[in-house]
Amino acid sequence: MKAEKTTYFNIRKKVIASVTQEGWKDIPHVSYVYEADVTKFYEEFKQLANISFNTILLRVIVEGIKSAPQMNAEIRYNTFLLSGRITIKEKININMPVLLPSGEMITVNLRDIGTKPLAAMEKQIAEMMEQVRTSDMERSLLRVGLKDSLRNLRKGKIRKVIGRSLGAVLYSDNSQRSKGVILNREMLDQGTITVSNLGAAIKGTQGRIGLLDVIPPQVCVIGIGVLQEKPGVYQMKDKKSAIGIRKILPITIAFDHRALDFGEVAPFINRLEEIFQNPKSMRTW
Repeated sequence: MKAEKTTYFNIRKKVIASVTQEGWKDIPHVSYVYEADVTKFYEEFKQLANISFNTILLRVIVEGIKSAPQMNAEIRYNTFLLSGRITIKEKININMPVLLPSGEMITVNLRDIGTKPLAAMEKQIAEMMEQVRTSDMERSLLRVGLKDSLRNLRKGKIRKVIGRSLGAVLYSDNSQRSKGVILNREMLDQGTITVSNLGAAIKGTQGRIGLLDVIPPQVCVIGIGVLQEKPGVYQMKDKKSAIGIRKILPITIAFDHRALDFGEVAPFINRLEEIFQNPKSMRTW
């Protein structure tokens, strides 16, 4: 029998624990799974050159957000006063979890992704992935944490600053530090909405994402599942229904019910459905 082994949280796990615990403490989560038939869309995608499926799906999400801008927002809420405000953000800054060479995941910020054509999106993601691959993530997160603490100090959040400062020095795992590049704050900063592409990390499986963490002050997170083949009903060119093998992409939408309801999320789903059923529109992107 192997002896027990204790490992302490590194900076990455401390960050995840902090933001997710805050979210589950304060946010009433609602989750919906949209099972998209992307058969025609996938066939059209294969005709494109030099564009990854991950990039094209992110662009689809961006198009959906443009139709439902309330999803790209932040909330400020006072429980005691029962008062709050929602600010719809002009730029779409997507937080996207990526897989590190170590097998761990970290969330990066794809800034102003909503204004870029497909080729520019592909380049931005590729450059970001290369920087992450060669980075010293521990030192990068420590630097971002220091700047975040200074920002909280200016806001008078002294208790939070003290706790984070102590956590940064206690139980630190120095053995995993490398000599890689230190990422800038913009790449690791909070975005306006989170999009997690599980299908890019776990391939060849069945299943879907049941629930996701909404990270405050964001009001929504989107999870793209694994592309899979399933029997389904579809319409032929003569409008008659038929049964066949379809490519199904489960997309999970979790949102803060204080800020959103299904009436505000529906335009997002309707826009995605429109794109998946009329995929030639992607050629104008």
